[in-house]
Amino acid sequence: MSRSASAPSRVAKLIVRLVSTAAGMFYRVDRHGPSLPPGPLLVAANHPNSLLDPVLIFRCSERMPRPLGRAPLFERLLLGPVLRLLGGIPVYRRQDDATAMHRNEDMFRDAVAVLHGGGAIQIYPEGKSHSGAHLAEFRTGAARIALQAEDGAGWGLGLSIVPVGITYSRKERARTGVAVRFGRAFGCADLEDVFREDPVAAARELTERIEAGIRSQTLNFVHHEDRELVEVAEQLYVRQSRWVPWRAREALGARFYRLQRFSAGLEWIRREAPEEHADLRRKVERYAAMNARVGAGQGDVPPRFGLVPVLQYILVRGTLLFLGLPFAAAGTLLWAPVLRLAGLVVRLTRPAIEVTATHKLLALIGGVVLAWAFWTGLGYVMAGTLFAVVTAVLAPLCGYAALQWVELAREVREDTALFLRLQGRPDVRVRFARMRREIAETFRQLEKRWEEELPSTRDDGNVSAPGAGGAG
Repeated sequence: MSRSASAPSRVAKLIVRLVSTAAGMFYRVDRHGPSLPPGPLLVAANHPNSLLDPVLIFRCSERMPRPLGRAPLFERLLLGPVLRLLGGIPVYRRQDDATAMHRNEDMFRDAVAVLHGGGAIQIYPEGKSHSGAHLAEFRTGAARIALQAEDGAGWGLGLSIVPVGITYSRKERARTGVAVRFGRAFGCADLEDVFREDPVAAARELTERIEAGIRSQTLNFVHHEDRELVEVAEQLYVRQSRWVPWRAREALGARFYRLQRFSAGLEWIRREAPEEHADLRRKVERYAAMNARVGAGQGDVPPRFGLVPVLQYILVRGTLLFLGLPFAAAGTLLWAPVLRLAGLVVRLTRPAIEVTATHKLLALIGGVVLAWAFWTGLGYVMAGTLFAVVTAVLAPLCGYAALQWVELAREVREDTALFLRLQGRPDVRVRFARMRREIAETFRQLEKRWEEELPSTRDDGNVSAPGAGGAG
C-alpha cells in the first residue's frame, strides 16, 4: 500500500467529518493556537484518551495528518479498514508482539515517504494511552522519523514539528470540556551536524524539544488530587479577584494558562515550604467541601444575589427553555434509546478508563446512524418521500436542540437550587467570602515570594504567579 502524500479520498474525508462531528457533540471542544503550517508536517501530541485523541486532532486541524497507531488496531474487524483508508501506519510495539519489532523498518520508511511527499502525520511519543496525572516517558520514534526525513532530503526538507496538548476535564464523561492546544511549529534541520556525528544523541535532543513543546501545552501534576486542588484554588481566586463573573462557567481552554500557572506555583510551594503547602491544601479542601455541600459547582457562591441580575437571568433563560421545550421533547423521544445504548455498551464491555469514551462514542455513532435510518424509513413508509426528507433533516436538529436544552436546564437547576438554598442564610455567604479572602491573601503573599525568587515566572505575559490571573 502506498504511503504517498496524495490527497485523502472522498470516503476518507467523509469518515473524518463524521467522527469529528461526533466528537464535537460528545465533548465541548476548545481549540487554541496557530493553524497548521503547509508542507511536510509532524504533529506530536500527548495521549490520554485512546482513539479519541487522533479524532480530536482531525477535528481541530486544517489538514488530515495520517495517524500512526499500534499494529493490533489494524487487525480489528471494522477499525482496521478505516485506519488504512485514512492512511494510517501501524507501529509494532514490544508489548504487543516482540517478534514483529523488525517490521518497524516499514513504519519508518512509510512515515518518511509521507513527509517527503509534503504530507502530514500525527504521532504520540508517549507510546501508549494512559490516565497518569503527568506525561509518561517519551519514546524517540517521532524524533527519529523527523531526523531520517530531513537526512533523506539532504536537510532541505523544511519539516515542521507541531506539539499539541490535549487536556480533558473528565474524559470518560460526555459533554465535558477538552482543550486542544497547538504550539508553535519548529524544525530540526539545525541538528544536522549532531545527527551525522551521533544519531542517537540527535534523536534524544529532538525528543527533549518535542516533550518540552507538549509539556507547555498540557497540565501536569504529581498526583491526581493535585489537579482538584489547583482547579478549586483557581476558581475561588479569579472570582474573589473579580476577573470572572459569579456563576459563570468558563471553558477549560479559557482557564488553561491560569491552571497551568497555579500548578507551577503550588508545586513550588510544596517544594520550598511544605508546611505552608499542607496548610493551604487543608484550607482549599475545606472550601471545596463547603462548596460541594451547597451544590455550588464551578460557579461558586456569590457574596449576594442582586435583584436586577436575578430578574435578567430568569427572563433570558426562562424564555430559552420555554421556546426550546417542544424541540427538546421531540429530540428526547427520538434519541433517548441511542443514549441508553451507549450506557449499555459500557456496562457490558467494562472498558478501562482510557477507552471508555471510545466505546461510548463508537456506540453512539452506530446508534445514531441506525436510528436516523429507522426514523427516515418510517417517515417514508408513513407519508412518502417528502416526509422522509423532512424527517431526515429535522431528527438530527431536534436531537441537537434536546442536547442544548438539557444542558441549559441542568445549569438553571443548579443555579436555582443554590439561590433557594441560600435565601435567609447570609451567614453561609459570609463564611464563603471570609474563606475566599483568607485564601486569596495567602496566594498573594506566596505570589510575592515566588516572584522574588523566580522572576522569570512573568515571562509568558499571561499569569504572573500562583495567584495571578489572566484570560489565557
